[in-house]
Amino acid sequence: MYEMNNMKSIFRLMALALILSAGLAACKSSKKVADSSSNDATEEQQEKPDDTSVEVEMTETSESEKKEVTMKTVSTKLDDYFDAIANSAANTTQANRNINEAKTMFASPDVPVLIVIHEAEDGTMDYDQPTNIMDYMNYLKDQGKNLNSIHEVKTNQRGKITELVLIRK
Repeated sequence: MYEMNNMKSIFRLMALALILSAGLAACKSSKKVADSSSNDATEEQQEKPDDTSVEVEMTETSESEKKEVTMKTVSTKLDDYFDAIANSAANTTQANRNINEAKTMFASPDVPVLIVIHEAEDGTMDYDQPTNIMDYMNYLKDQGKNLNSIHEVKTNQRGKITELVLIRK
Protein backbone atom coordinates (compact mmCIF):
# COMPACT_ATOMS: atom_id res chain seq x y z
CA MET A 1 0.00 0.00 0.00
CA TYR A 2 2.80 2.40 0.89
CA GLU A 3 4.63 1.57 -2.35
CA MET A 4 1.44 2.27 -4.34
CA ASN A 5 1.05 5.71 -2.71
CA ASN A 6 4.74 6.34 -3.25
CA MET A 7 4.37 5.48 -6.97
CA LYS A 8 1.33 7.79 -7.25
CA SER A 9 3.34 10.55 -5.62
CA ILE A 10 6.19 10.03 -8.05
CA PHE A 11 3.84 10.16 -11.04
CA ARG A 12 2.15 13.29 -9.72
CA LEU A 13 5.50 14.98 -9.17
CA MET A 14 6.61 13.99 -12.66
CA ALA A 15 3.37 15.38 -14.13
CA LEU A 16 3.82 18.59 -12.16
CA ALA A 17 7.41 18.92 -13.34
CA LEU A 18 6.32 18.32 -16.94
CA ILE A 19 3.56 20.94 -16.72
CA LEU A 20 5.86 23.48 -15.11
CA SER A 21 8.62 22.89 -17.66
CA ALA A 22 6.14 23.17 -20.55
CA GLY A 23 4.80 26.39 -19.08
CA LEU A 24 8.29 27.72 -18.63
CA ALA A 25 9.22 26.95 -22.23
CA ALA A 26 6.01 28.32 -23.74
CA CYS A 27 5.64 31.39 -21.56
CA LYS A 28 6.76 34.64 -23.07
CA SER A 29 7.78 35.97 -19.70
CA SER A 30 9.75 32.91 -18.62
CA LYS A 31 11.76 34.99 -16.19
CA LYS A 32 8.61 35.94 -14.26
CA VAL A 33 7.46 32.29 -14.13
CA ALA A 34 10.92 31.12 -13.08
CA ASP A 35 11.01 33.68 -10.27
CA SER A 36 7.59 32.65 -8.96
CA SER A 37 8.39 28.91 -9.16
CA SER A 38 11.69 29.38 -7.32
CA ASN A 39 9.87 31.33 -4.59
CA ASP A 40 7.30 28.51 -4.31
CA ALA A 41 10.10 25.92 -4.08
CA THR A 42 11.82 27.94 -1.35
CA GLU A 43 8.56 28.17 0.63
CA GLU A 44 7.97 24.41 0.28
CA GLN A 45 11.48 23.67 1.51
CA GLN A 46 10.97 25.88 4.54
CA GLU A 47 7.68 24.14 5.41
CA LYS A 48 9.18 20.64 5.22
CA PRO A 49 9.39 19.09 8.72
CA ASP A 50 12.38 17.11 9.99
CA ASP A 51 10.39 14.20 11.48
CA THR A 52 9.88 11.49 8.81
CA SER A 53 6.63 10.17 10.31
CA VAL A 54 5.10 13.64 10.09
CA GLU A 55 6.39 14.00 6.53
CA VAL A 56 4.43 10.91 5.42
CA GLU A 57 1.26 12.29 7.01
CA MET A 58 1.74 15.67 5.33
CA THR A 59 2.22 14.18 1.84
CA GLU A 60 -1.50 14.47 1.08
CA THR A 61 -1.52 18.15 2.05
CA SER A 62 1.60 18.83 0.04
CA GLU A 63 0.12 17.24 -3.08
CA SER A 64 -3.09 19.26 -2.78
CA GLU A 65 -1.03 22.40 -2.23
CA LYS A 66 1.05 21.57 -5.32
CA LYS A 67 -2.15 21.10 -7.35
CA GLU A 68 -3.38 24.48 -6.10
CA VAL A 69 -0.05 26.11 -7.03
CA THR A 70 -0.28 24.48 -10.46
CA MET A 71 -3.82 25.82 -10.92
CA LYS A 72 -2.63 29.30 -9.93
CA THR A 73 0.21 29.00 -12.43
CA VAL A 74 -2.21 27.90 -15.16
CA SER A 75 -4.58 30.75 -14.31
CA THR A 76 -1.76 33.30 -14.31
CA LYS A 77 -0.37 32.02 -17.59
CA LEU A 78 -3.81 32.01 -19.20
CA ASP A 79 -4.56 35.50 -17.93
CA ASP A 80 -1.24 36.66 -19.42
CA TYR A 81 -2.24 35.16 -22.77
CA PHE A 82 -5.65 36.87 -22.64
CA ASP A 83 -3.99 40.22 -21.89
CA ALA A 84 -1.46 39.67 -24.68
CA ILE A 85 -4.22 38.84 -27.18
CA ALA A 86 -6.22 41.92 -26.21
CA ASN A 87 -3.18 44.21 -26.22
CA SER A 88 -2.00 43.00 -29.64
CA ALA A 89 -5.34 43.75 -31.33
CA ALA A 90 -3.62 46.24 -33.66
CA ASN A 91 -1.19 43.53 -34.82
CA THR A 92 -3.36 40.66 -36.11
CA THR A 93 -0.39 38.38 -36.75
CA GLN A 94 0.85 38.72 -33.17
CA ALA A 95 -2.68 38.26 -31.79
CA ASN A 96 -3.14 35.07 -33.84
CA ARG A 97 0.25 33.78 -32.66
CA ASN A 98 -0.82 34.37 -29.04
CA ILE A 99 -4.15 32.61 -29.71
CA ASN A 100 -2.34 29.58 -31.16
CA GLU A 101 0.01 29.42 -28.17
CA ALA A 102 -2.87 29.72 -25.69
CA LYS A 103 -4.86 27.10 -27.59
CA THR A 104 -2.32 24.44 -26.55
CA MET A 105 -3.47 24.78 -22.94
CA PHE A 106 -6.98 23.53 -23.81
CA ALA A 107 -8.32 20.02 -24.39
CA SER A 108 -10.05 21.20 -27.59
CA PRO A 109 -11.00 24.45 -29.36
CA ASP A 110 -14.59 23.87 -28.22
CA VAL A 111 -13.88 24.09 -24.47
CA PRO A 112 -16.82 25.94 -22.90
CA VAL A 113 -16.25 29.41 -21.47
CA LEU A 114 -18.80 30.69 -18.96
CA ILE A 115 -18.80 34.34 -17.95
CA VAL A 116 -20.34 35.27 -14.59
CA ILE A 117 -22.21 38.55 -14.92
CA HIS A 118 -23.74 38.62 -11.44
CA GLU A 119 -23.24 36.75 -8.18
CA ALA A 120 -26.06 36.92 -5.63
CA GLU A 121 -25.46 37.07 -1.87
CA ASP A 122 -26.47 33.42 -1.53
CA GLY A 123 -23.75 32.39 -4.01
CA THR A 124 -26.06 31.92 -7.01
CA MET A 125 -24.37 32.99 -10.22
CA ASP A 126 -25.90 34.42 -13.38
CA TYR A 127 -23.99 33.71 -16.57
CA ASP A 128 -23.70 35.46 -19.89
CA GLN A 129 -24.40 33.43 -23.04
CA PRO A 130 -21.98 30.45 -23.12
CA THR A 131 -19.22 30.49 -25.72
CA ASN A 132 -16.14 28.42 -26.55
CA ILE A 133 -12.49 29.30 -26.08
CA MET A 134 -11.74 30.04 -29.74
CA ASP A 135 -14.68 32.44 -30.02
CA TYR A 136 -13.69 34.09 -26.74
CA MET A 137 -10.05 34.60 -27.77
CA ASN A 138 -11.16 36.02 -31.14
CA TYR A 139 -13.52 38.32 -29.23
CA LEU A 140 -10.56 39.55 -27.16
CA LYS A 141 -8.59 40.17 -30.36
CA ASP A 142 -11.48 42.13 -31.90
CA GLN A 143 -12.29 44.19 -28.78
CA GLY A 144 -8.72 44.96 -27.77
CA LYS A 145 -9.45 44.75 -24.04
CA ASN A 146 -9.77 42.01 -21.44
CA LEU A 147 -12.69 42.82 -19.14
CA ASN A 148 -12.82 39.46 -17.36
CA SER A 149 -10.66 37.68 -14.84
CA ILE A 150 -10.36 33.94 -14.31
CA HIS A 151 -12.72 32.64 -11.64
CA GLU A 152 -12.36 28.86 -12.06
CA VAL A 153 -10.39 26.46 -14.26
CA LYS A 154 -11.24 22.77 -14.66
CA THR A 155 -8.64 20.44 -16.12
CA ASN A 156 -8.49 16.82 -17.20
CA GLN A 157 -5.93 14.26 -16.02
CA ARG A 158 -3.43 15.44 -18.64
CA GLY A 159 -3.60 19.00 -17.31
CA LYS A 160 -5.51 20.38 -20.30
CA ILE A 161 -8.29 22.87 -19.55
CA THR A 162 -11.78 21.41 -20.06
CA GLU A 163 -13.89 24.27 -18.71
CA LEU A 164 -13.21 27.92 -17.95
CA VAL A 165 -15.30 30.25 -15.80
CA LEU A 166 -14.60 33.98 -16.01
CA ILE A 167 -15.97 36.84 -13.95
CA ARG A 168 -16.22 40.55 -14.76
CA LYS A 169 -13.33 42.56 -13.30
